This record gives sequence, structure tokens and C-alpha cells, in this order.
Amino acid sequence: MDHVSKNFEAGNGLRKGRVARGYSLEELATTTGLTTAEIVAAERGDDVPAHNVERIEQALR
Repeated sequence: MDHVSKNFEAGNGLRKGRVARGYSLEELATTTGLTTAEIVAAERGDDVPAHNVERIEQALR
């Protein structure tokens, strides 16, 4: 599996986790201190800083 596919799968998992927990993008942004654009980028599987992904994962636990 290539780098792009792994990022896409990870991002898709973040989105599924957010939706399953009932978070809107705005609510998750408030909880994590990130912008909605940063969250969308992570959910799309774009290359984002690891600490952004960690903040999202922590909020979804």
C-alpha cells in the first residue's frame, strides 16, 4: 500500500470516528483547538502535522 492510500485510510478513520461520536466539524475544532480546515485536511488524508492528528485522536477517545 502506498503512502497516499495509507493517508486516505487514516483520514477516513478520523472522519468515521468523528461522525460516530456525534461531533460536527465545528465542535471538534473547538474541542481540539484546531481549525475546521485543519480537521478537514486530516480527514482527507492530506499530509498534516502529526500533532494535529494526535489532538483529533485524543478528542475522539
